[in-house]
Amino acid sequence: MSLNNNLWWCKNCGVPLLKQKCENCGSIGKKICSDLKPMFKEECEFLEKETNKELPGKNWKDRLWMRYKTIWFNGKRLLRFSANGKPTVIKEYLNRDSSPKHCITPKILYKANKSALDELEKEAISFIKEIIKSYPERKPIVSFSGGKDSTVVSSLVRKALETDGILHIFGNTTIEYPDTLNYIKKFFGNNIRIPFQENSSSHTFLEMCKLIEPPSRINAWCCSVFKGTPIATVVNRINGNRGVISFEGIRKSESTRRMNRQRIYFNKKIVHQLSAYPILEWREIDVWLYILSMGLDFNDAYNKGFNRVGCLYCPNNTPYNEYLIKIYCPEQSKKWYNFLVQYAKKIGKGDPQEYVESGAWKMRVGKSIGKSAAYIDKKPCTDGENINNYTLPKSFRSEDFLERFKPFGKIIKIKDPIGYSYLVKDQHKGIPLFIFQGVDGFNRLRISLLVNSGRKRLLSAVERAIRRLQVCILCGACTGICPTGAIKINPHFKIKTNNCIHCGKCSSTKFIKFSCVSLNSQQQSRRFSNVNRV
Repeated sequence: MSLNNNLWWCKNCGVPLLKQKCENCGSIGKKICSDLKPMFKEECEFLEKETNKELPGKNWKDRLWMRYKTIWFNGKRLLRFSANGKPTVIKEYLNRDSSPKHCITPKILYKANKSALDELEKEAISFIKEIIKSYPERKPIVSFSGGKDSTVVSSLVRKALETDGILHIFGNTTIEYPDTLNYIKKFFGNNIRIPFQENSSSHTFLEMCKLIEPPSRINAWCCSVFKGTPIATVVNRINGNRGVISFEGIRKSESTRRMNRQRIYFNKKIVHQLSAYPILEWREIDVWLYILSMGLDFNDAYNKGFNRVGCLYCPNNTPYNEYLIKIYCPEQSKKWYNFLVQYAKKIGKGDPQEYVESGAWKMRVGKSIGKSAAYIDKKPCTDGENINNYTLPKSFRSEDFLERFKPFGKIIKIKDPIGYSYLVKDQHKGIPLFIFQGVDGFNRLRISLLVNSGRKRLLSAVERAIRRLQVCILCGACTGICPTGAIKINPHFKIKTNNCIHCGKCSSTKFIKFSCVSLNSQQQSRRFSNVNRV
């Protein structure tokens, strides 16, 4: 819940107000804008140095706040600077206010907004209690990213349950801000009663980028591989099939993608997780007023001016965030820049530096060069209308296909004097579905469909399974959607027959696009003109 979309300013107390009347001095505030964030000492000093403009204060306690890239002083606009990389002043506003006469304290901030902050807290706590009551079989946890929003959610959940004994899970993407890792260590060092589990992918980010190509805004595969999968691994062993309620610091105002989020969400990529968002409707100002007035510690990256503290190499990073990364994380920034330049050269860009520095790499749709590894040559067989012959880019063993076809049903070996031949039957109805045949050491496969009803859908699912085998990079993204933990990557792709219930989730496109992170990247590549390429 959010109180409204308005914000006022009390000039007497020098603080933003969530309600028009200041509860500290009783005066009526002046309406200013819809959102603000506090400015901090290190951020102010950095901007003064970069823009060569002296600010009338050193932080929010001196009445300095910011909305986007406009600095507000004592409730009035002071100056606006560019957000495209290096900050430069592009407009100065007439602001005759002198330096503040007194320093603002967290106590004043809270007293001025007491009823509003109490209302926000009360409603969020009520929501948390109600969700836990509604799903008593699920174990409550906190998904803790180290950002300001998850810090607030952690505080709210612990208040709601009146205990620190709520498990916090941190999915380490391996490309976190150094300040985030320091804050995680500090937070749990200061809160030793909070149970904590951290997990990360067994792959490195750059290693995956070489296999799939760098993520883009359209194809952000990195979220599934480096965030979703490590968290799913922990979640799936916490409470078995009964699952968890994961309280997360997701807010609608963070991005257009989150605008239509509901307050609870049965996570598609982490099958045993019910995600709940106590502060979904909160604005940035709501979050910061709560943090500052309650005296909560927070990630030091915000002190430096970072607005969000996700991943260092995120394609959704703003140019200003990237500029700050160059300043505060020069080694990581240079490493990523050099990687992107080499990638740009590899795909034949005329000016690799321009391609990288302009941010064009972020707008890629999919694979940029060469024939897709998911390509298969399909030809109808003259032996029957429901039989197709496939020529694959490379040969696979019969064992490889067996693992990929296990989710379709029971597999029965058929005598074949030339190679291998298997019948796949529906596990629940006992109906024969298809036969697959081939010869080990050759790259040809024959699929013979044995059903008429739903034939097109079945063939599409079978062909996706073949493509997934071709492009699999063992990222583990598919493990999170399996409700019984049947899919294992250790070190090869395996499906535990006794665990598989043939639910079809791993072959469905509803949970992961094209049912595979790597396949999704390949399928978004340019289309080839040959009509037989499927």
